[in-house]
Amino acid sequence: MPLAPNSEQQAAFAQFSAQERIEYFLTRTMEAEEVWVHADDEGWLMREEDDKTILPVWPYENLARANLIGGMVAQATSLEHFIDILNYNRNRGIDLDIMPLPDQPIVIAPVTEILSMYESLIDSGSYFLEG
Repeated sequence: MPLAPNSEQQAAFAQFSAQERIEYFLTRTMEAEEVWVHADDEGWLMREEDDKTILPVWPYENLARANLIGGMVAQATSLEHFIDILNYNRNRGIDLDIMPLPDQPIVIAPVTEILSMYESLIDSGSYFLEG
């Protein structure tokens, strides 16, 4: 499994454009073959915002834990299961909050956009970042 970013690297995320943050999330989840969410006994945490359902997601446990809300735990799911969930929810108005971290800009992306990007990465066979 690739090494998770340290606190200095996490601080650099604030300088990422929305596209860079999405690309980082996609490539790191493909490398690790897992996605991290917040969950409780009832399932994954989703929030309602402006008539949208938003699912916060992270590529690493330490990033998911940095933003835990009371009663929630960081939970991993396989990338394959995550993509299946996204496909199931393709037309349900769900957006992803990509790597929300304290004091960092918010990056929201539609499920359809993320699915399309995963499909492109899978088709290309090249999805590793340096470092």
